[in-house]
Amino acid sequence: MRKVVDEVLKRYKAGWENFFVIALTGSVSVGKSTISQQLSDELKKSFPGVTTAIISVDSFIFSNEELKSRGIFSEKGFPKSYDLKALSAALFELKNGSNEIKIPVYSQAINNIAAGEFETIKKPKILIVEGVCAFRIDNYDLSVYVDADEKLIYQWFLKRTLSFIRNSKDDPNNFYYQFSKMPIPKIMPAINQTWEQTDLRNLTEFIEPMKKKADMVIHKTKGHRIDRIIVN
Repeated sequence: MRKVVDEVLKRYKAGWENFFVIALTGSVSVGKSTISQQLSDELKKSFPGVTTAIISVDSFIFSNEELKSRGIFSEKGFPKSYDLKALSAALFELKNGSNEIKIPVYSQAINNIAAGEFETIKKPKILIVEGVCAFRIDNYDLSVYVDADEKLIYQWFLKRTLSFIRNSKDDPNNFYYQFSKMPIPKIMPAINQTWEQTDLRNLTEFIEPMKKKADMVIHKTKGHRIDRIIVN
């Protein structure tokens, strides 16, 4: 992570005190949120006075109801399922003088945008925008792609999904509760269908082709360990 932090600070200092946006993308379950938080924490430690914030592109996905009305619920997570114009507009506000913005909240528990809930993002010096569509926003300053072998990503996806299901067993309002009373062999076909028809397809058709645009590639191996970093 030290190499990533050093590269970010080098580029940030080149436009000293300008609002700096990092776009960070990669597959579902590859660890984008964790990398983003680690990067945010390390930047603040390494450069006293720098402020950071993280925005997930999931805050700008259309609600399930809107996706169904558009006939694209089965393609949730694909670029067309996000309001990328609204996300770019929010970043434009920060870049052009707004001290804070309010953005929607996406809830993993209900697998949907939380109606009526908003998060306030105060303008930082360095903003990290992370998510599967992060490279599709306008006007970022540095692009980071988190990469791993497809088989490992599937294992991480499976582990995360089963964790969501296990942790929902006492919450009937949780999206995953419906699966929590079922034996794992019964739910595996649905999990694998989601992976193959949605997440893997999204990776191969829409996410992975964006890797060539990356200023930096963080490659991960077993245990989510970073084994190499490539700066382009």
